[in-house]
Amino acid sequence: MIQENLKNKKYVIFGAGDYGKKALEMLGRENVAFFVDNDKNKDGSIINGVEVKFFQKVSKNLKEYWVIIAVAYKYIEDIKAQLQDIGVSPYDIFVEMLQRETKKKIESRPDYLGVYKKAISWIEANTIVEKTGKSIINNTNCLKGYPEVTGYYIPTLIRWGYRELAIDYAKWLMSIQHDDGSWYDTFDQMPYVFDTAQILKGLLAAYSIWPDENVKNSIIKGAMWLVGNIQNDGRFKAADESIWKMPKAYSELIHLYCLSPIREVGIHFSKPELLEMVDLSIDYYKQNHMEEILHFDLLSHFYAYVMEALVDLGELELAKAAMNNIGNFQTEDGAVPGYNDVHWVCSTGLFQLALTWFRVGDIERGNKAFSYACRLQNESGGWYGSYPSVEDESNDYFAASEISWAVKYFLDALYYKNKAEFDISAPKFMTSIDKDDERYKIVLQNAKEVCLLGGDIKILDIGCGKGRYLKNLIDDLPDSQCYGVDISKNVIAEKTNQNIVWEEGSLTHIPFRDNNFAMAYTCEALEHAVDIKSAIREMARVVRPDGRIVIVDKNIAALGTLEICEWEQWFDENELAAIMSEFCSEVNIVHDVNYEGYFKEGLFSAWIGKVK
Repeated sequence: MIQENLKNKKYVIFGAGDYGKKALEMLGRENVAFFVDNDKNKDGSIINGVEVKFFQKVSKNLKEYWVIIAVAYKYIEDIKAQLQDIGVSPYDIFVEMLQRETKKKIESRPDYLGVYKKAISWIEANTIVEKTGKSIINNTNCLKGYPEVTGYYIPTLIRWGYRELAIDYAKWLMSIQHDDGSWYDTFDQMPYVFDTAQILKGLLAAYSIWPDENVKNSIIKGAMWLVGNIQNDGRFKAADESIWKMPKAYSELIHLYCLSPIREVGIHFSKPELLEMVDLSIDYYKQNHMEEILHFDLLSHFYAYVMEALVDLGELELAKAAMNNIGNFQTEDGAVPGYNDVHWVCSTGLFQLALTWFRVGDIERGNKAFSYACRLQNESGGWYGSYPSVEDESNDYFAASEISWAVKYFLDALYYKNKAEFDISAPKFMTSIDKDDERYKIVLQNAKEVCLLGGDIKILDIGCGKGRYLKNLIDDLPDSQCYGVDISKNVIAEKTNQNIVWEEGSLTHIPFRDNNFAMAYTCEALEHAVDIKSAIREMARVVRPDGRIVIVDKNIAALGTLEICEWEQWFDENELAAIMSEFCSEVNIVHDVNYEGYFKEGLFSAWIGKVK
């Protein structure tokens, strides 16, 4: 800050508008002598206890102060000329001060984007090429494909845009399914209810993007084997019942995490008998294990399975009550112990609890647990199963090997964190955009051009918010078919135009088939996508060859102009164009995109690609 150079001088803020008010808030009222403004009508008015003075009346005295120019970009050069004419120098510019402060914050904050990139690299490094597909390892001390975890990785990979890898995982799993429909453990020694159910989750997700008849058959076989292990009272029978003799380490309650895929099979493939068995099993575990559900007395990883299962099954109030109870064990720094009577932490348990807190709406607790677990990441990009939290403490859950499921739950927690934060921000989303706004005009112009190409004119807005661009497009291009995708149901709940098809999704997981659209665009949403290449690959996937991808977003050269979130990214024009060039035959950049009445501030750029 410039405070060190001021000595005994006070500030004068040149500009008594919105920028000036923000400058006063930043500098502190006690450090500001007065406002100065070129508007004579403001002379003598008071802003938050500070007087406004007309420039001509005080121009001769301004050398006695440190002047801060606090106006919109379009007025800065004129005011600089005024100050130079009267010999006032040096001075500072408020928007540049904001940029410096924001850059300092970014440099000092945790590198969460780096955490994500290292986690993805860990998956790539620890994926095994099998004869029939690919699998994820069990842990770094057991470099064999792990069927259970490979299964529940699939929906996670699809959610983050890694569709091909997800299908490769599914191919391997289908090839190792036993004739009775079950799947065995890593060493192919015994069938497991839990493992089979997690693989079923993966194949259901794979079927949504790869509707092959063999996948369907594998799913139904697996589901029928699972329900065959539900007894008349609703309890799952394990192949080895002796495992439950270690109650702190294991509990049959984790079988609640097996029910949602059975329910999904029953709904998707019209098998009502499966739905009845799911309801029977839920009732059994609630009636016979309610105290265990409500009170944390397991390894946090297994207890979190139960919590997420409750949310998956629609038992939201029960999940909230149990999560409130486990919240009593969370420390101020975000840690939750691996067991209720230790201090060490289980990495994957932290991520699972975080994602469950996000899903039940407790974002504060979720963020604390998530941040704590992120800080534990190893340089490799993975996580050990557990970490000591105090000196000389003995932690015994995969203390010296990196477990594959920790990375999976990091990715899931990050997704639900983003979703929860957008859900609560829904009221702030704008519902309209002026048709003269250049951001909209760029979208409209490209939409008009693809309309001339003929064929079905389907246009997709990804990260559509409340559809403010789409509403204009429906009006300006009535013959087009408009679609909107957003991560938040709370945002797209305001479906004010029935001519728009709305779907829940994200930039890295667009819920439409390949080559479906003439154009896809995203405005001020790519900055939140985390995985930029994955997002652009996904956009290119849903746009037909020679169709358009349009991105309107913030230029990194203007970084600091606005506050920036922890996971937000602004873009170097050439670097983003280079990524797009992998999927587009040509990419054009529009510089200095005007917006909301502000001109040539350099904040927004537009990237327009023609899909290969």
